[in-house]
Amino acid sequence: MTQFTTGNAPGVGSAVTSEQKQITWSGRHGQDQVVTQRAVIHSSTTDSGNTPTTTLRAGLVVAIRDTDSKVTKYTPDANDGSQIAVGVLDQHQDMLVDGVATERYTQMIVHGLVREGELINLDTRARQQLSQQVVFDRKPLSPAPMLAPRGVYRKTTSYSLTQGDNGLLFAATGAATFTLPTKANGLAFRIVQLADSDLTIAGSGDLIHKGNAAASSVVFSTTGQKIGSQVLVECIYTASSTLKWLVTNLGGTTATVS
Repeated sequence: MTQFTTGNAPGVGSAVTSEQKQITWSGRHGQDQVVTQRAVIHSSTTDSGNTPTTTLRAGLVVAIRDTDSKVTKYTPDANDGSQIAVGVLDQHQDMLVDGVATERYTQMIVHGLVREGELINLDTRARQQLSQQVVFDRKPLSPAPMLAPRGVYRKTTSYSLTQGDNGLLFAATGAATFTLPTKANGLAFRIVQLADSDLTIAGSGDLIHKGNAAASSVVFSTTGQKIGSQVLVECIYTASSTLKWLVTNLGGTTATVS
C-alpha cells in the first residue's frame, strides 16, 4: 500500500493530494515478494494522464534513457531506450522543487508480484518485456511468441484474429485467410499451413513484406510449396506514431505480395 502527499501544510498553498494504490500482490501467508531498485528520474519525465502531469503516479511503467541511464516514462514509439520497459514506479513522485521540474530519486519495482490492472501506460510490448522480470496476477503471456507460443489452434477455414490471440500459433488445415486485428504495439502471431492449400495473411495496406511496405495481403499459393508455409506477424512502430505489421517468412516458401 502506498500513500503520497504534496507536503503542503493544511490551509496553506494548494490542496493536499493523496492516493492509496495496491500495485503488488502477495505470496503465500502474505509475504511481500518484491525487489525494488533505486534510480534517478529525469527532470523532463511527465505523466500525461495525470493532473498535474508533473506528478508521476505509482504504477507508471518506466524505462531507461540510452544517453544518461536515467529513468523516464515508457514510450512505445520512442527510439532512445525509453521504448524498452524495465520497471514500475513504486510510489507517487512529485517532480517539482520550488515549482521547477527537477531530477528526483525514486524506487522502481524490477522483480516480484505485480497487479497488471494497476499499471499505467502498459501495452502488450511492455508486458512482454516486463514478464521476464515480474509475475502478473493475470494469465501468463509468452514473452517470445516465435520460439514459445503459449498455445496452438488448428483452423480449417478462414479466421479473423483478435488481440486476445496474441502469442498463439495457428495451424491451417485447409485453404484459409487470416485477417489481422486492429494494430496494437507488441501483438504477434505465428501462422503455418499444414495442407496443400492456399494461405493468406490479410491487412489493410499496413503489411511489410518482400519489398513492399504498404501491402494488403501476403499469399502463399505456389503449387508444390504450400505445405509448410509459415509466417511470424508482429506489430511494431516503424516511426513515431506509426504502427505496421512486419510479416516474416519462416517457411522459406514463395509468397505473393499485393
